[in-house]
Amino acid sequence: MNKEIDQRIAELKEKYKTLPPEKKAAWERHIKRRSFLDYKKIELIKSDLLRLEARRAQLELCDKNKDLKLIEKKINCKKEKLLRYLGKQINL
Repeated sequence: MNKEIDQRIAELKEKYKTLPPEKKAAWERHIKRRSFLDYKKIELIKSDLLRLEARRAQLELCDKNKDLKLIEKKINCKKEKLLRYLGKQINL
């Protein structure tokens, strides 16, 4: 399941990289205008992912495997939520 999530994220990143900057800005404005709450949820999830990734890096340095596994589970859960919200916005 983890590989599937990583593969889907990689596909989204590749698709997003090919878009010109104007199109990216237009897409973000479209999401923001269409559903402001979903836009805020996406932004919140992105900030949570950054926080969790920083925490995971700290735990890797301290060799705390038990806590590391818990953080990785949370990261996967957040990634799934992000994909769900992005997929919902793309398909609209």
